Amino acid sequence: MFNTSITVRFFMLMTFFGLLAGCQDSESNRAVSGEKGVYSGKADEVLSDDARQQLRRRMIIQRGGSV
Repeated sequence: MFNTSITVRFFMLMTFFGLLAGCQDSESNRAVSGEKGVYSGKADEVLSDDARQQLRRRMIIQRGGSV
């Protein structure tokens, strides 16, 4: 039905273009190296006690337990 050679070439070409699309200029200037074991991103937000309690409840429910 389909010519195997044409099909293989088509998928190879689409894979090549897909890989090219994955290389974005916006990511080329980000720092990749840093001090080992030190997170260099911005600090996390502090959660309120109410937000922590809600997360604990959700965790228990998702684990299959009951509140």
